[in-house]
Amino acid sequence: MTEQQKITNWSYPFKARATPGNERAEDVWLYQEALANALGGHYPLGTNGLWHGGVHFDQGTAGLLDQSSVYCIADGDVIAYRIDEHYPVSEYESGPKPYSTGFVLVRHRLEVPKPTPANATQTAAEAASPSPSLTLFSLYMHLLDWEHYGLEAAPNPPAFISETLYSVKPDKATDPTLGLRVRATPGNGTVLALLPKGTRVEVGDTHPGSVKWRRLINVIEGSVLPSLAACDNGWVFTGEMESTPAPNVFLVGEHANDHEPNLAPHRGLNIRKTGRGNASDAKTGLLPEGTRVSLEPGTTPYRKIKAIIEGTALPPLAANSVQNIQGYVHFDSLQAKRTTPVCGAVHLLDPPYPIKAGELIGHPGHYQNHNDGAPQSLLHLELFSCDDVPAFIAQSRALAAALPAEQKTQLKIHKGASKLIPHREGIDASHPPSITDAGTTIGVDLIIPISTLERLPPSHRITVNTATSPGPVTHWWRLDNLLADNDGNPINGWLAEQDLITTRHSPWEWEGFECVEDSAELIDKLAYTLNAQGVLSDDERANYRAQITQNDSGSMLAIARLYDIVDTNKDGALTNDEIRTALNKPWHTQVLGQLIIQYESEWFWNQNKWEKLDPLLTISQGITNQDWVIEKQRIEKLSWWQLLGHHGMQANGKAWHLQAPIFITNFGKNRTFCSICNKNISISYELMRKICPSNTAEDFINSFVLHADNLFEKYGVNSCAQVTHLLAQAKHETKNFTAFRESLYYSHYTAQELYNMAPTAINNGFTRKRITFSTNEEKLQYIRNNLLKNDAAYGQHCFGSNNYPNNDYRGRGLLHLTHYANYQACSLAIGKPIAAEPNLVQSDTSVIIETGLWFWKSNNLKAYAENSEITEEEAVEKITRAINGGVNGLAERKKFKREITNLFTGLYGSCTK
Repeated sequence: MTEQQKITNWSYPFKARATPGNERAEDVWLYQEALANALGGHYPLGTNGLWHGGVHFDQGTAGLLDQSSVYCIADGDVIAYRIDEHYPVSEYESGPKPYSTGFVLVRHRLEVPKPTPANATQTAAEAASPSPSLTLFSLYMHLLDWEHYGLEAAPNPPAFISETLYSVKPDKATDPTLGLRVRATPGNGTVLALLPKGTRVEVGDTHPGSVKWRRLINVIEGSVLPSLAACDNGWVFTGEMESTPAPNVFLVGEHANDHEPNLAPHRGLNIRKTGRGNASDAKTGLLPEGTRVSLEPGTTPYRKIKAIIEGTALPPLAANSVQNIQGYVHFDSLQAKRTTPVCGAVHLLDPPYPIKAGELIGHPGHYQNHNDGAPQSLLHLELFSCDDVPAFIAQSRALAAALPAEQKTQLKIHKGASKLIPHREGIDASHPPSITDAGTTIGVDLIIPISTLERLPPSHRITVNTATSPGPVTHWWRLDNLLADNDGNPINGWLAEQDLITTRHSPWEWEGFECVEDSAELIDKLAYTLNAQGVLSDDERANYRAQITQNDSGSMLAIARLYDIVDTNKDGALTNDEIRTALNKPWHTQVLGQLIIQYESEWFWNQNKWEKLDPLLTISQGITNQDWVIEKQRIEKLSWWQLLGHHGMQANGKAWHLQAPIFITNFGKNRTFCSICNKNISISYELMRKICPSNTAEDFINSFVLHADNLFEKYGVNSCAQVTHLLAQAKHETKNFTAFRESLYYSHYTAQELYNMAPTAINNGFTRKRITFSTNEEKLQYIRNNLLKNDAAYGQHCFGSNNYPNNDYRGRGLLHLTHYANYQACSLAIGKPIAAEPNLVQSDTSVIIETGLWFWKSNNLKAYAENSEITEEEAVEKITRAINGGVNGLAERKKFKREITNLFTGLYGSCTK
């Protein structure tokens, strides 16, 4: 088995419809509200009383979620998939019903974090031992068929299902073949042929007149155009070739730019060395018309060639040629075409395809049950493990006790312990509720992520100092539609977070989760359900007495408990309305979602298991239920478990099933912990609200908090020192997080200061019209008389680009990224088209943050921030010079650093740096 990818990030499978910026949903309550509206397919029990290990996203959930694309829920590896050419059809008595058998299966590794020695007593052996881990599988079932991917305006399938190959558009194949001339005699002898770039050749003796002229002996890879009867009749100039480790073997490289259209008339698209596409970007080869290649992922104007799949006779386009022509091609000059996969078969990927949380898995397909009036778009999402889940949870809980308190990211409200104080006019930060106020006792247990509480509107969050600062504080949270009283009636109001009454927990404590091992057969559960519904005859009740009385088993007791929650009218029948009613109550949703149940997967074909149900599902004595016959055929067609046979799957089809959205919420927030002191330093709303002035947009703060942790971790900005330094610099650069675009208002600078800011900006080639000055004074006078009248014009002169003449590359983003070269380099690094669309760096919060983090990492500012041999103020000055090019605003930057460090210490405690 290949090494499994460890989970470091999580994502919900769909984007939220109403989320600004179209970010993926981060709130479990939104997901539970959506799932409560699902038309069927609820976890963990269906209306037939049988276990259902997944959740369905269908027409009922589409009102809250954008279900056009399905995203991977966690980092992992795609190990198997199946795609239908077109949906198979079941011929029920009510008519033909299509259904999708397409699926994607992803394997994940969940690993318990190790406590640091400062937080736990460990032996050396314990510190070196691997952390307990759990292999998880996420299943995305009933996906789109290939026929629908071929329709006009259809989405693209994920890369692992069908690779996209690219070829040069016919009207773009205009670049000539470049290479090295082969001459009859050295120097200016007759040109015999051309060796295209990338050709690898063997050379012989040197010419007496010049050691750089060598006789051409053999073409090792590629060919000579046109072919020569005898290569050793020709001479090549090795000064424009690249040597290789092999003796006397040279490569026709980027410096060989000879052009002989009569000898080598082939045309195509230039391959560039760096992908910048400018005059200094060397040409390393030619992609001829008709050649098909695959590309590395990216969003920049130039994309890197990944592999050459099909080539023409023009060298060196062979299977391994990409090793010789490592370069980029202009993306808009290419046409794309998907390769057709083998449809209907289960594909086992060897090696598995690495995938990150939030990357594309596929698209919901069509599914129609035998009693549905029409097909609907459907995704069945399932999360399961074939490992010993109870043992892993026990290990996890033991280790969680040693984790630092900062990693306790969940708040548990205990039944009967707390009360909700109704909101009244006048309650605000200056007039908070009091513990002694009258309220209603909370009658249910509920666990809420701290991140969910921190995302509440400011009017719903109050922090009260209960002693002289920096003493303990009381957090008040206004909670609506989440809790109930002792009679199950919903209640709203203010909750005080109090020691011993409310408790904080780490996700690794698995608080509230319960494992149930199914010991009953399918026939037992169906007989139990049908008897509870009162539909069995006296004879059937007698025949299945043993099965009906299996309610002393753990699984049947669990089912009975679920019936007690869901079956509100106590008629023994579960309806979708009753299930939806239960799921609309968060306290019930959590109980149902925290059950982890082991049973035989429905995707494991066990003919005997299903045929045992035949007597109970006949129409009448001796009459076959034809729809049940067809349904069994559909069940078999949908099965895939036995076709895997490895990757950690149990041969008997048994697995522990978990409710995916609840599980994502439990572990999903990718929090940042200081690499020095190991404290949770996740960027919270509370921190940002205190750092920002009152006029900072609320939407920006919420969006900043949403994106910050993942991006800060991605770029290694993961210490108290780095985060406080970066935020202090950003606060100055962006005028208190209010201006993410430099104004170019320069009239308050002297002409000499302007000259110092951009001494060669007008003469440096950025501008389309080159202006020449005899003296510096002429240049200063030009600035005074012309550019100061139009700040934007000065910005265009200073920060413009020939590549995108209508844009200016003034300072934008968190640290005011400036100049086209930096925009282009950053664009290539982060995969966002900011060189072509610089306004993204002032309008998209994630881009605002990421450009600043890219600059921070690229300039290794961590080295100053975490340097214990210099003072904090010295570090501020060094970082300022790297960002500003001088010390402009140094006093304010130092002031901001002191203020933010104090805030950090108050929220997270002190750090060693």
